[in-house]
Amino acid sequence: MANNEVKQLEEQYEGKSKDFIIGAIIGGAVGALTALLLAPKSGKELRNDLADQVETIKGKTDHLRIAVTQKGNDLAAATKEKTIQLKDLAVDKGSQLVGTVKDKAEKLQNKVENEEKEEKDESYDEEFI
Repeated sequence: MANNEVKQLEEQYEGKSKDFIIGAIIGGAVGALTALLLAPKSGKELRNDLADQVETIKGKTDHLRIAVTQKGNDLAAATKEKTIQLKDLAVDKGSQLVGTVKDKAEKLQNKVENEEKEEKDESYDEEFI
């Protein structure tokens, strides 16, 4: 069940991060283009502004890439830690189950042996009576 929770968190995180990055890039590009096209400037000034905006967008996308990479690494580390915890829990529960089964099997074997011994004793007593 916890495995499903981890998968759901990963899917939610991936979807939100991807949507955020796409939205930031599109929003930045549309905003920059709108500002440049609506401002009355000469061709040289417009080209310089476009170049500046391209550099700004590159910087923002680099920052977003770094942030998303860090978040992804954090999520991977959290998932790995949770997986280790779940594995340890499963091993502990499995060991407990094995111990319980062994105890019950031993008790059952002792009970069967005692009943067989009692039957032999009864049959031995009946022979001599």
